[in-house]
Amino acid sequence: MQTVYESVVIWLNSILQDRNNDSSIKAFIIDLEMIPNWIEFPDAGLFSPPNDIRTEMIGGQRKHQEFKYFCLRMPFGEFQNRLSNEAFIENLEKCIYEKNQNGVYPTDGREWISIEVNSRIYPAQRDEANHHADYLVNLKLVYIQ
Repeated sequence: MQTVYESVVIWLNSILQDRNNDSSIKAFIIDLEMIPNWIEFPDAGLFSPPNDIRTEMIGGQRKHQEFKYFCLRMPFGEFQNRLSNEAFIENLEKCIYEKNQNGVYPTDGREWISIEVNSRIYPAQRDEANHHADYLVNLKLVYIQ
């Protein structure tokens, strides 16, 4: 069985690489717990804060509520970059919402209930020269295992 990280990365990549999503970004490399420094690709990382909730259910199953921070490093220096980023972020949020509404989740053996954006997507930090910004996407994952 895939890890939750692998499942979510595959699921996110299916959104990010879908040409129907009108994305101007070609591809992402998503790393675990850090943002890589790849030159050819925008950078991304999937982070796991320690505030997950697990509830025991009847029959020995567990309901998991996990929170992930999906961080996207994107160009930020010019006004046009920031406009493109905002358009991309709005589209990403819409795509995640639509997949959630249509019940399109990872197919990894878990019973997925939802994957949703948990708060506003925003540029959490910028480098000193304003060449790039790290946009933070707070995801809430709910599944039964």
